[in-house]
Amino acid sequence: MKSAFVATLGAAVLVTLGASSAAQAGVIDFGVTALGNSITYTGSSLEVSTALDLDQALLLVSSVGPTDESGLTQGVSTVSLSAATVPVSNIVYGSTPGPLLPANYITLSWTGSNGAFTEILTTVEAIARDPSLPDAISVTLSGTVTGPSGSGFDGTAVSLVLGATQAGGPGDTTNAMFTNSTSTVVPSIPETSTWAMMALGFGALGYAASRRGKVRIAALFT
Repeated sequence: MKSAFVATLGAAVLVTLGASSAAQAGVIDFGVTALGNSITYTGSSLEVSTALDLDQALLLVSSVGPTDESGLTQGVSTVSLSAATVPVSNIVYGSTPGPLLPANYITLSWTGSNGAFTEILTTVEAIARDPSLPDAISVTLSGTVTGPSGSGFDGTAVSLVLGATQAGGPGDTTNAMFTNSTSTVVPSIPETSTWAMMALGFGALGYAASRRGKVRIAALFT
């Protein structure tokens, strides 16, 4: 009876270990505002544009979600943007959704309190054009993001929404904003107490196995 109880205890401890080691969700959720009067676009108006040039714009983090793990700080941190083979910060989204040419892949990079991240956007998922709003456009891009070792972000799917507006119409200052978001599964590291419980569980299982062995040996000589 005692052996059966100890074995059950050991199994319960191992189940507790599994529960405490369950995966946690990792989230990237921040917004960026492009500041600068040099933002230009390709096309007769912003609504029908096919590319946005942010060459001399400062990409300042304007919002950070409560569960964000990018390590960025609102109003302080900046994000870098570049194209794969174009020596300027161009976002080329074309006229219809679809994969970007490798030369037009967009790379966002930043280093925050959680380490260095690199995000590569490779596909235009959607372009919102409204003829009644010729001074605005919204583009949804997708790709992957990789963070520092142990962050859980390793080629994780990511989505970025670019919104651009011109309050005064063509020829006026263009404002651009990004909303960056993704989530991934980050394995949690068991706490010290969990390791202790695991050791206890293995010890209990070992003790139970030893007791069973002694009972069998005793039965052979009776």
